[in-house]
This record gives sequence, structure tokens and C-alpha cells, in this order.
Amino acid sequence: MVSIYQRNLKRQFLAFLSMMLRWPIFIFLAVSRTFKINTLFTIYPGSVQDLEGYALPGFRKVLTKYISGKPFIAGVITSGNGYGRGLVLALPNTIEQIKADKKLVGKIMRRLEFARKVTGAKTIAIAGQGPRYFKSHYPYQEPFVYGLRGRVFSVIETVERISEKHHLPKDLTTVAILGVGEIGEAIIQNLTDLGYNAKGISIHKVDGRVIIDNDDFDMLRTADLVVVQTPRGNDVIPYYENLKKSAILVDDAHPRITVPPNGNKFYKVAVGRPGVTFKPPLPGYRDYWIPGCVQESMVVAETGRADLQQEEFNQKSKELGFFAILVEECG
Repeated sequence: MVSIYQRNLKRQFLAFLSMMLRWPIFIFLAVSRTFKINTLFTIYPGSVQDLEGYALPGFRKVLTKYISGKPFIAGVITSGNGYGRGLVLALPNTIEQIKADKKLVGKIMRRLEFARKVTGAKTIAIAGQGPRYFKSHYPYQEPFVYGLRGRVFSVIETVERISEKHHLPKDLTTVAILGVGEIGEAIIQNLTDLGYNAKGISIHKVDGRVIIDNDDFDMLRTADLVVVQTPRGNDVIPYYENLKKSAILVDDAHPRITVPPNGNKFYKVAVGRPGVTFKPPLPGYRDYWIPGCVQESMVVAETGRADLQQEEFNQKSKELGFFAILVEECG
């Protein structure tokens, strides 16, 4: 197992204080705009471990029962480049609750918009699959960013850096995207435009397990790089035996993969930028990793452009100092 959910009492204690003092903290932020909050990043538990990452021992049930739908401050995003800081907000609600409860989503989004006005932030990012389900329940428009461009940028840059490191010629490199949704399709298109042989591997769920369509098994067996876009990273574990020995596994799932493949190279998608850190770190992340949705939020806030197409967005991201961190896990 990869040790990614180490207990962080500072993060848990900060979350506890923030829950107890929600209103005094927001009033303080409203009065003092000297912190230059540029963006808000909202996270929710993708797993029980994520939720426990913000709950002091014994407080998880209390957390989910009494502050449902109420964002609380869970950290800050520091910046050494003068562009402004970010604020991390957390929700105790799971993605299953968000998918099912339209009224809950409405309450959350109104509260996030209130927090943005109070802090003076320009943009709001929501983690993972959140934007897709929020959008299906409630008008999703500026200042909320969708996160698609940031997710695509982070994967494209990671694949490019891996190809450079391992001397993989683009026209001879097959990249398989395991899990072809909206993000997966955009990644395939961008990689194809760059000269890669990029294909999608369709999946469906049966009794909670991810099943690969039979017609796509050959793609999995022959791929040089496999980018994991499954609902949960560990969905790919039953298929490790189908990877060819030289294949490189690239993890862009959340919750992330916790059991690395045996013998295959294994990288985690992560973006960095000089001077940017998360204090305290997000559960399962290192303090200098920037999720793709946050990266997009930063670019939109700093350029004032919410209409950038993917190619121009990628170029602006590089100009603003964002780059792929090659995080090589033990395989």
C-alpha cells in the first residue's frame, strides 16, 4: 500500500476550529482584505479516509451530521509570486450526496458565492467530479470554473514529460485513457493533436466494480502509457496483469491509486508552480501539488479570461509558471 493518508493533526485541528468559528472567521476576512484571496478551492470527501483527514478522532459522525452543506476553511494556498493567495474550503458531504440532492447543491453553491464575496476572491473551483454534478443541479457559471482545462493541461504536460524522460517518440507511442468521459475525450483529442496515438478504453460499472468492455482489452494490453481516469484509482488494480511489462501507468484519479503495479513504471499526475504550497497539505497530496481544477481557477483569476480555449489555456499556463511534476511512485 502507498502511505498517502497519514494523519495530520494540524489539519484536523484547523478544521475543527474553523467549524466552530465559521462566522467569526468569515467576518474577519470580510473586514480585512489584506490577505488578497484570489481563488476559493472547495473539496469534499472522495473516500472515508478523505473525510477523516479533516475530522479529529471520534468527530466524523458529528462532522457529517451538523455541518452538512456548510463550507468551512481547511487551509490556505500560499503564493510567492504576488498573484494572490487561495483559500481551501471543505465540505463534509460525499459525492454520492451531491449527485442525489439538488437542494443540498443549491445551498452549497449559494454559500460558496457568499464566501467569495466576503473574501474578495475572483474564482471558485470545486474538486474532482463535483463540477459535473453541481452543474446538473444548479446554474454553473462565473465565478465558478469547470476545471476541465486544468485537468487536461495537467495530464498533457505529464505525458509530455514522461515521453521526454523515457525517450518515447510521439508517433510510435500509444496512450490509452482508461475511462472515457468528458475529460478523457478532451485528453484524447489534445494528445492526438500533439502527434500521439491516443485511444480511449470504455468502462462501465457492475456491482460497484469497473468493467472494461471486451473490445478494448487489446488496447489495454498493447498501450505504452495508460492514463487512469476511473472513478476511483484502485478500480484499475484488477487489470494490472493485463499491462505489458514496459507499459507506464499514469494516475489521474481521486481517490488516487494506493496499490502500485508490480514492475511497471508508475507516475501520479501533479502540477506545480514556484512559490505555491498548500498549508496544510490536502489529504493524500504533497503540499506543493496543485490539482488541475485549482490550476484552472488560478489561470482564470490571474488573466481575467474565462473563455480561453484549451490550446491558448495551455500556453498561458506555461507563461504563468505552471509545470508538470514528475511524481514517480514505487512500482
